[in-house]
Amino acid sequence: MRISRKYKAKHWEALTFKSEADWEIAVAIFQDRIHTRYLEHIERIIRHRTSGFAVLTLDCALIETLEQFRQGTEETPWKQGEKYFVSFLRGTSFKEHVSAEQASLFYTNIRCGLLHQGEAKLSLVKRSSTLPLISLTEDHKGVIVNAETFHAQLQKTIHEYSDLLRKPESTKERAAFRKKMNYICQVENKPLDEATA
Repeated sequence: MRISRKYKAKHWEALTFKSEADWEIAVAIFQDRIHTRYLEHIERIIRHRTSGFAVLTLDCALIETLEQFRQGTEETPWKQGEKYFVSFLRGTSFKEHVSAEQASLFYTNIRCGLLHQGEAKLSLVKRSSTLPLISLTEDHKGVIVNAETFHAQLQKTIHEYSDLLRKPESTKERAAFRKKMNYICQVENKPLDEATA
């Protein structure tokens, strides 16, 4: 089973995690999956004037899967989508740009609006070098999202997560990551040895 352009599930299954070299390969597999399934396609369309909805729709799919990696879950638990989005937007370097209120409105109006209605409910998607990444609408019922800046921050967050996984002391993060990747590769989740987590 192919899990990215360069890698198959067998490449993941071959890792023993008894050396840091295996972790370098694991991160490379993750990066190839994220890049070839999402980022390179976003890069092709992001400069088009009316691509904001499409870019943010793909970004929302990425946020959800990235939070599943961070939590070590197979999928987002039923009725916990907002919790996962807020956790990601407030638990990563996005927190420098997104308040708890904005994160909640982003989930309801942008993620759910784009996914279910193909529109940004009570919100706006714009692009401008002078706009912040996200701000509240005047009535505080929605958000204004700068699509290009938001995507740039998501790319930065993906790099930060990859760097975190490379650190041997990130045992909790590594264990969660392995659980999610095992699920993707349809590998039975075995108890993780503390020394190899």
